[in-house]
Amino acid sequence: KVWMCGGRSVWVPCSRVSHVYRGHSCSSCGSGTLTNKFKGVPTTLRNYKRVVEVWFDDEYKEFFYTREPLAKLIDIGDISQQLKLKEEKNCKSFDWFMTEIAYDVFDKYPKLPPNKYWGELKNQATKTCLDTMGKHPPSVIGASGCHGGGGYQMIMLNTEGQLVNGEWCVQADGQDKITLVWCDMGKTDGPWKFLTDTQQMRHTKYDRCLALHPETKQLVLLACDENNLYHKWQWATITPHWARTKQDG
Repeated sequence: KVWMCGGRSVWVPCSRVSHVYRGHSCSSCGSGTLTNKFKGVPTTLRNYKRVVEVWFDDEYKEFFYTREPLAKLIDIGDISQQLKLKEEKNCKSFDWFMTEIAYDVFDKYPKLPPNKYWGELKNQATKTCLDTMGKHPPSVIGASGCHGGGGYQMIMLNTEGQLVNGEWCVQADGQDKITLVWCDMGKTDGPWKFLTDTQQMRHTKYDRCLALHPETKQLVLLACDENNLYHKWQWATITPHWARTKQDG
């Protein structure tokens, strides 16, 4: 905001910055808690979307929604005053900021290709969903009961074959271990391809398919068998409780 509207942000050697963290949700905001205030909508994600809708150009907005597709379901309220301020200050575009000020960002964080699929990835044999289990990379992941809330079960496959949960990539370490890892810096491609005709997730490097082992129920890569339900996956739409209408139930 500062750069776009005529100011500048500088590093001050030996400076100190303090931050007072709120110990609890604001109980004096007229709603009891922030969660209740926005009807269960994740407050941080709502705030991100408000910033994006005010300050990002359309192209950059799409990068945000590619990473956070559920944000499209969020009602952000009135942002007319923020847009008016931006106009009154004759602020430059976000593309100007990315070109003139933050010109090296895309060297490490390239523009995201669109998602080809996103949602829950449900195994057809067990009816369980791919789940990162709240773990941090590097760690082995698995499958658990589908809950429809996103989070650790929000899986995205982009048009270049990268399979992710948030900013972390799903990787096959050999053929008997599926792990969650930090995505390679500066890369947006990957080895995964979803075969719509057979409902299989194929690993193009190993020429094998993502499967749940019928005995251990662990995620593995096995020789693709289009007749085996443990090898078959289905993408399911995620609609969190806060985005459901009374009619939806």
